[in-house]
Amino acid sequence: MAEKKRFSVKNFFRAKTPPPADRQVWQMGIQERSDSIFMTTPILYSVANSSVIVRTCTTQLKNEIFRRGYEWHSKFAVKCEECGKEHSNTVDECAECKGHNLRKPDRKQLEYAENMFDGYVNSSEQLLIDVLRELEDDLNILDDAYIVLVKEYFLDGNGDIKLHRIKEIYRGDPVSMNIYADEYGERGIKGFTSLTDRAFISEDVNDCHPETNETLHPVHYVNRVHGEEQYFVKGEVLHFSKYSPSRLYGQSPIVTLFSHITTLLAMEAYVNTSYTKSRMPRGLLAVQTRNMDSMRTFWRAVKEKMEEDPHFIPIMGIEADNGKGSVEWIKFMDSLKEMDYVSVKEDLRDRIGAFYGVSKIFMADSSTSGGLNNEGMQILVTNRAVEMAQNVYNHYMFPWLVGEFGITDWKLVLPPSEEEDEIAKLRKREIEVNIAASVKNLGFEVDMDDEGEFVFSKPLPSPEAKPKEGEKGTEKDPYAGTDIDASQLGQLQEQALTGGNNQPQEGGGATRNKPSMSVGPDNRQSGLPKEAGNQNVDKRTERKVG
Repeated sequence: MAEKKRFSVKNFFRAKTPPPADRQVWQMGIQERSDSIFMTTPILYSVANSSVIVRTCTTQLKNEIFRRGYEWHSKFAVKCEECGKEHSNTVDECAECKGHNLRKPDRKQLEYAENMFDGYVNSSEQLLIDVLRELEDDLNILDDAYIVLVKEYFLDGNGDIKLHRIKEIYRGDPVSMNIYADEYGERGIKGFTSLTDRAFISEDVNDCHPETNETLHPVHYVNRVHGEEQYFVKGEVLHFSKYSPSRLYGQSPIVTLFSHITTLLAMEAYVNTSYTKSRMPRGLLAVQTRNMDSMRTFWRAVKEKMEEDPHFIPIMGIEADNGKGSVEWIKFMDSLKEMDYVSVKEDLRDRIGAFYGVSKIFMADSSTSGGLNNEGMQILVTNRAVEMAQNVYNHYMFPWLVGEFGITDWKLVLPPSEEEDEIAKLRKREIEVNIAASVKNLGFEVDMDDEGEFVFSKPLPSPEAKPKEGEKGTEKDPYAGTDIDASQLGQLQEQALTGGNNQPQEGGGATRNKPSMSVGPDNRQSGLPKEAGNQNVDKRTERKVG
């Protein structure tokens, strides 16, 4: 039995969970797409660009995604320099560490990026929005997009990167761009190149350039075009997908919709040939006659007429032995209505539009408006597809791009295609404030956190302070909080002494009770007992007689 070692920090060994292997990774280095032999990447682009429905869907998506351009937003209102806590609202004290060393976003970080984005971003005189529209086309057709940053490096004597500056931004062609990875799909492991000599490639991580002896950098992507290979290191290229993101490549939507798209292309080609001179005639008019010479003469005139009018119906004479004439119509093809052409085409269009999330109203089709197919619901469905596409840029591509510019206090975002209702937001905030005021009136304490949300808490009851020796405590008013005031205390005490049967004051004493009628003995019977007097006399209406 092996002897166990005593526990010690020096006995620790580092271990790592192996990453899961990918069945699509079958070779080291350049990873090619696993396309079908009949549907290569150029064919997918050709099919997508030939379809009116696909081009309509992708164009409408691009227009809605980038309709309002892009905006710079600050990541925080203030940031604590001691703990790094970012606050969305302006505060005087850090909510995490209670520190006061707070700073606002640095506006100088945007100077270089804004100057570059306001003009052309490459030597091809493309704006940033033009490059983004190209990337969106790649996502909708191939589900693979590559953005390439042309950088200017400042190296030391060993070839290590000290500084870099982004000079241009390009769109990488998914047809020729490939991922450079190992057997597990991890990039930057099996290939290393020099920044001054991109044609050199080595598989040894400790190797150096044979001529300049500079440090080699890991290869993440390669562009194979015109028989040459261009190697790109980390931070120069970003690959991302929208519909089927994975460790390697996405899944093309055109492959999924290939049969629908090609069927539409065949239907449109059929209609095109049906209205040209090379079309098959709709039918034949056969006439049985015994005079074929005159029929041939007439047929030549018919052919001349057909050259002028391709929709002219030809007439043919057939000689009969029995001498009887007849006219017969021979049908060659069905009409578009009989073939149910329109309904089949609409069904295929709906399926393609449903995949991309583009409603009929964005294809200038208002035939289904109203009822359950109202315009508001169709716009809502498309807005959700637009929001999903914008999240790909806001959460994946833009953070990487902003990070390469060295910007840490700001973020680049695509605003929603539909502008938000500011009045509705203010009304919602007004309701929240009213609720907070009502809760405060109930005895709760109301505070606001750094996110601008109200926080409610119940205060603990404070203990009563006991009076010190030789000091009298503060006397409490037993009638505090009641409707009894000092003017009624004497009357209440008198009622308590007499058992509550005392008579009301005749001189109009101060009282809050309703004045009642006098029921005592009248003055006219002053010498008689109480029972002999008139008990129902109201002194307010009594007057003296005689």
